[in-house]
Amino acid sequence: MSTTGLPVKVIFDTSIYIPFVNDGIAYPTGNLHADFGKHMLYMSVVVMEELYAGAFDTQSIKLLDTLYKTFKNLNRLLVPEAADWQGAGKVIAKIGKKYGFEDIFLSKITHDVLIAASARRIGAIVITNNRKDFLRIQEFVDFKFYQGYEEQSA
Repeated sequence: MSTTGLPVKVIFDTSIYIPFVNDGIAYPTGNLHADFGKHMLYMSVVVMEELYAGAFDTQSIKLLDTLYKTFKNLNRLLVPEAADWQGAGKVIAKIGKKYGFEDIFLSKITHDVLIAASARRIGAIVITNNRKDFLRIQEFVDFKFYQGYEEQSA
């Protein structure tokens, strides 16, 4: 996908990591190299928070600690900036106005909007299994996403 020969920046959404973390695997590669060639994987701190929020056993928490430290040491943690938060609020209001979703949905989609806004800022592609929500976000945020690697081992 990179026409310049430079590595493509990639961010996995939480929906990509969950099945792998559940199996004790920290780095879900899927067909990433085949699909994107040279790539640089980044970790959104929003995704990291969601993964920790769902981790209830010691093994998962240790795996996530290792994952976090790895991305931190590589200087590839992606943190939403103030402008990302501001833009996310505007996008969430537009989504709510267009689709009339209840407050619960709008608060849940906040994380995905922040992931999309941060990805746009650094020129990264988001890989997700949450196509429906990211398509809606894409109506209001100019970013790229790719349908992920659902249950490929099944």
